[in-house]
Amino acid sequence: MQKNLLSPLRCVLALLVIFLLAEITPMSAFAQTGTTEVSGTVLDAKGLPIPGATIKNQTTAKVAISDGNGRYKIAAVKGETLVYTFIGYTGKSVLVGNEMQVNVNLIEAPDKTLNDVVVIGYGTQKRSDVTGSVVSVPKARLSQLPVTNVLQSIEGAVAGVNVTTTSSVPGSQPSALIRGQNSITAGSGPYVVVDGVPLSKTGGSLNDINPNDIASVEVLKDASATAIYGTNGSNGVILITTKRGTAGKPVIRYSGYAGIDNLAHILEPRSGAEYVQKYADFLKQTGQVQQRPVPNIGELPAYNAGTTTDWVKEATQQGVIQDHNVGISGGSQDVKYFISGDYLNQKGVIKGYNFKRIGLRSNLDVNVTSFLTVGTSLFLTSNNYDGGRANLLFATAMSPYGQEYNANGTYAIYPMNPEQLYTNPLLGLTTTQISRTTNINGNGYAEVKFPGALTGLKFRLNAGYTYFPERRGSYIGRLANDLNGTASSFNASTNSYTIENILTYSKDIKKHHFDFTALYSAQERKYNSTTAGAVGFVNDELGLDNIGAGATQTSGSYRDRYGLNSQMGRLFYSYDSKYLLTLTARRDGSSVFGANTTKYGVFPSAAVGWNIINEDFMKNSKVFSNLKLRLSYGKTGNEAVGVYNTITTDGSVRYPFNGISTIGVVPNNLGNISLQWETTKTANIGLDFGILNNRISGSIEAYQNKTSGLLLNRSLPII
Repeated sequence: MQKNLLSPLRCVLALLVIFLLAEITPMSAFAQTGTTEVSGTVLDAKGLPIPGATIKNQTTAKVAISDGNGRYKIAAVKGETLVYTFIGYTGKSVLVGNEMQVNVNLIEAPDKTLNDVVVIGYGTQKRSDVTGSVVSVPKARLSQLPVTNVLQSIEGAVAGVNVTTTSSVPGSQPSALIRGQNSITAGSGPYVVVDGVPLSKTGGSLNDINPNDIASVEVLKDASATAIYGTNGSNGVILITTKRGTAGKPVIRYSGYAGIDNLAHILEPRSGAEYVQKYADFLKQTGQVQQRPVPNIGELPAYNAGTTTDWVKEATQQGVIQDHNVGISGGSQDVKYFISGDYLNQKGVIKGYNFKRIGLRSNLDVNVTSFLTVGTSLFLTSNNYDGGRANLLFATAMSPYGQEYNANGTYAIYPMNPEQLYTNPLLGLTTTQISRTTNINGNGYAEVKFPGALTGLKFRLNAGYTYFPERRGSYIGRLANDLNGTASSFNASTNSYTIENILTYSKDIKKHHFDFTALYSAQERKYNSTTAGAVGFVNDELGLDNIGAGATQTSGSYRDRYGLNSQMGRLFYSYDSKYLLTLTARRDGSSVFGANTTKYGVFPSAAVGWNIINEDFMKNSKVFSNLKLRLSYGKTGNEAVGVYNTITTDGSVRYPFNGISTIGVVPNNLGNISLQWETTKTANIGLDFGILNNRISGSIEAYQNKTSGLLLNRSLPII
């Protein structure tokens, strides 16, 4: 649900923000030269006003923005051309005549027009010119499906992408495979890039991205498309672009949903009578003498009282989910902003399983001059998974006559006493369990467009920083059958930095079109963690808040550092939009490799395309509206090893020496300095088609992946 809340009463909560923005953001780029001006109203096909439409005088380059009622004024004289545009609508040009009052109706653009440009990595490209296997996720799925993770939107929407949900636990992240698994020991998940800056390898996950903030998602599948990411592209790439501001008055949007969850298959336990009969049948079949109607003495009180317990019902509950999103966007032709907030609260169907997410995002774009544009993308996400949890497996194993509570109101440890194979499935609810993560991400860019003889040349600097702290803690006390009390604490932080220098050049020479992209980038990640644990507490009063009170204590720490330097070049050539060629090469240098092999790998790719639909013999086709053949071949790499697998690392161990506990140093990993890159070679052939004005459209593809140089772990004998 989306509403345009422009009336004063509905903007009360946003007035302060709007007034502040008004100080730095001109709401109209109207400028007038002379005394002649054209005014009017911009309307849609139904006659409703369009606020925020752009009106540009092509002759003088003057620009105006329509107000909340669609009205505008712009300096113009007879003979000049005005161009009216608004996102989602087909633009219109009007030649100024004697009439100075011009009303214009814009028609909503079809979906295929909106999707003409796709993100391909370090740039965009017309869909008709794409030579690699690049698929855009339908925008309707991103905006309409009630999902908590963007992978749930991709599931079932992109061929060759297998999204698996292995757990129904709130906040659990689905896994994704693009065209299968290409490595044995390395991770097989795709590389995720958000607004041009990597999300993968920073500690964060797609749970940190609010699906309602996403404008588009592209999936890169073949080597021609992924080789541009080199060592990170062997498992495919997911490119996410978040929403940004558009010119116009502030628009406030709210969307939200709420729902309930229930067990898909309700486990129905045996009734008391069925349980007693089953026990009697067992004794008879095994030739044993029945001494009591139930197996255990602890079940007799409930049996004699005629009361039973539905343990599955006790361990489960009706799940509830609610998600609320508020966003404000707007700006002028030179300054555009997008600000959003998100609150998600999900209670699982098993007691104690919860997930809460609070997120904030701010995107800003500023045209400083006609040739310089700068912008920022900031987001903060806090995830909370706290809560002791019930055990559904143990609940299914309980006797209906099991004792749930002790006389003092605490949970009985062994409901079927003296049977001790299963403890009370609700004991976990008495424990303290903490699991929290925070993702603080800041990205910025500056883009320079060179004028004059260098028109078409652009330089862009991207810089990104991510701070990802995480905390986990646990305390299990006497109420949960730990007579001594056990506490553990884990704290970690990941700091990630990305710098990218991108140079692009675009040139048209008659029917020839050239695009060249060059990149130099550096990435660094620093990880630190500390652990603490203790056993033997006098009581459970402080628990996790005073680990130092434990009789026996343990502690540890860990730190690592990772770096990647990259250079990339890509050339795209098109002749008359019929014959297409893409050549890409990327060189990556990774810190994980040893002295006996090069730390650098080169990953090239090539692709050709033939837009058959643009041939003269297809112009009069009444069947096909799109027909394109694609061929590609390329190589991608995979580091496939941990940060320090190429060197021998030491660990500590305690041992007795002269009756004293002494700390010694032992190797805990034998390094291999000869480790090198895993490489995946991919061949792909594809046919894109559209029939009957794209009423029926799709792609037919065949591919082959071959990975060589696989890296495996080997167990060595102790002696």
